[in-house]
Amino acid sequence: MSRPRHPVKELDRILQDAVSQGWRVDRGKKYFKLRCPCEAQHFKTVHLAPSSPYYERNLRSYLRGRTCWKDDAP
Repeated sequence: MSRPRHPVKELDRILQDAVSQGWRVDRGKKYFKLRCPCEAQHFKTVHLAPSSPYYERNLRSYLRGRTCWKDDAP
């Protein structure tokens, strides 16, 4: 089964990074659900139509700071 695609290429890269780290990605009606494979069971939603131009930056910051997300970028 293939990974669900996000219509915004920057946010699709986040979903791609999540899958490569073992996170489960599910598609809902208005957002994607990211679920971490760790014992803490981190969870985050990614909107299909974000309203902020800084949504991707804020999402990556949230994932780095509050979950076990491993990010290669500084």
